[in-house]
Amino acid sequence: MATHAVVKTWTEDPANGAELEVARVIASQFRIPPVATVERFRERGNINLHTFSVVTEDGQPYLLQRLNTDVFAFPDRVMDAMVSWLRAQSSALEQRPELNWTPITLVPTLDGDSCLDFRVAGIPNVWRLMVLIPNSTTFKSLSEVPGRAAQLALAEQVGRGLALAADLTSDLDAHAMDVSLPGYRDTYGYYAQFDAVLGMHRDADAVEPYLPESAEVRRATEHLYRLSANIGDAEAEARRYDTELRPYLDLVQEARGQALMIADGVRAGWLRKTAIHGDTKIDNFLFDRTTLEVKSLVDLDTVMPYTWLADWGDCVRSLCNVAGEKERDLRQVQVDREVYAAVARGFLATATTPQREEIALMVDAVEAIALELGLRFLTDYLRGDNYFMLGEEDPADLNRVRAMVQLTLYERLREARPELEALFVERLES
Repeated sequence: MATHAVVKTWTEDPANGAELEVARVIASQFRIPPVATVERFRERGNINLHTFSVVTEDGQPYLLQRLNTDVFAFPDRVMDAMVSWLRAQSSALEQRPELNWTPITLVPTLDGDSCLDFRVAGIPNVWRLMVLIPNSTTFKSLSEVPGRAAQLALAEQVGRGLALAADLTSDLDAHAMDVSLPGYRDTYGYYAQFDAVLGMHRDADAVEPYLPESAEVRRATEHLYRLSANIGDAEAEARRYDTELRPYLDLVQEARGQALMIADGVRAGWLRKTAIHGDTKIDNFLFDRTTLEVKSLVDLDTVMPYTWLADWGDCVRSLCNVAGEKERDLRQVQVDREVYAAVARGFLATATTPQREEIALMVDAVEAIALELGLRFLTDYLRGDNYFMLGEEDPADLNRVRAMVQLTLYERLREARPELEALFVERLES
């Protein structure tokens, strides 16, 4: 069967058992030796759901992945940003060969392109092939490593990895990059959605004053400014006037200035734009399986122009929350100061390109990203859960819980602020 026919057959009926046949045919369109085996990859992603392990006859393992174009409507931008990010790292490593850092290697297609795009009924069907980085491992949380000392050492390695990623891509012209996911990391937009959703509108005309000026961002996010079809009027009203949520609704209003601090700086130009990763949770870092030294940052779909402070804030926010994101007992939500300090130590000991005014905002950045994520969860719950969609096993109030956790974490970060600011004094005074 021809390649296009195989892809079309599977795309129209993905439950027909043809997945491995498709993966084998697709893999053969890249510059690799003959394929020996194809299997489902052991770690299924949250977004790119079709990921396969490919091993060629010479024993080399690869990762074959289909880009989820329902989420990433501009796959060409995703791939362009990914290629630019990887080239920048490879070029910088030529000048710093002492670094134990291994960027992803994209395998070119037979035509020399970075990916394959088989159009099915006009819809992009984008595949890429990457060399699996040898002797590497990932962790979903620090708790997977036994022993407190080992956990803090791993947190320090995460900080080192953040710094290396920022340093090695610092020569990229962020102003020449396109945003692969319009509306992402747009704190102004998230607040506009919140303001509009509080009005409990369903009609498009009613939310018109809140919509973004950019036609592209509007097309991508317009449905997020009004109530979802997932929620009835009675339930929407119950959520909007939930007395337990009232303090959190007030909090995101009162802390608006803090949440917008980074976005204000980027918009006004006093914070420089850099190429950022966009999703710096711990399981996107690869570590040496033997030494646990950080060796790469993967999952590059959200590489975009912004400020590296967002990557820093998101990483630390997620690592220092001892309770996790779904804890119902909010008394358990605390800031792990030792983990925070370890990430900061690894970052500050490694980073060479951050500017003084950026370092002065590192504590603010963690607070701002916790606030931003809490705002997003809260808005989605009020709207009817049409962005952070619920799985079959998820409780109906999951996004409510997530919002309360992040906003409680923000309050705990504020309480710990004097101690956290002290971590950066030496660097700021040097």
